[in-house]
Amino acid sequence: MEKIPEVNMENEETDEEVFRAYMDDVQLSPEDFDKKILDVGSGMGQFAKWAKEHNISSEIYSLEPKQISEENEKSVRGFAEAIPFHNGEFDLVISNASIPNVFLGEKKEVLKWKIQASLSELMRVTKPGGEIRLGRVLKGTEYDSQRELTLATEDELKELEKTQGVNVEEIPYPSADLYEYEDHEKTKLIARAYLIKIHKL
Repeated sequence: MEKIPEVNMENEETDEEVFRAYMDDVQLSPEDFDKKILDVGSGMGQFAKWAKEHNISSEIYSLEPKQISEENEKSVRGFAEAIPFHNGEFDLVISNASIPNVFLGEKKEVLKWKIQASLSELMRVTKPGGEIRLGRVLKGTEYDSQRELTLATEDELKELEKTQGVNVEEIPYPSADLYEYEDHEKTKLIARAYLIKIHKL
């Protein structure tokens, strides 16, 4: 079985660094913080935490398989494939370096279903006229698992455009901004990152 490479994440970021990375990675503007936001795959919820502590926004909900804090009512336990919110509840849904990257290494049939289900759920909880932004979506072909993830993601985004008439925009990050993996025997970097914006009509 192919060994799945792991992204090198040696240094833990502070809450402020995470917040600023979100600002850059999903192209957030000050106006976006007037919206009700869902952060899918929010990790420790640092983005929402820093925004609330600095009076930037108290309307950011964090979704993670492990609930971040029972004391924070806007921290919710759940998966992207079955989001526990009502239809059209959010103006903006973001997922930074999470969806679809977290599905890397899944079996082909499961991979397709998880990407399809998660995109469908992101669409469902987004209001008409709202937007979904997927930051740091990795595209690579060096490993079979990468290639399958890349192709499955592209297929499902095309299907969304076709069946739901959404506008999908892919924006590459700077060419020097690539991901290197641990235990990778070759010297070249192997995955380019993209911001994907899905505009819901």
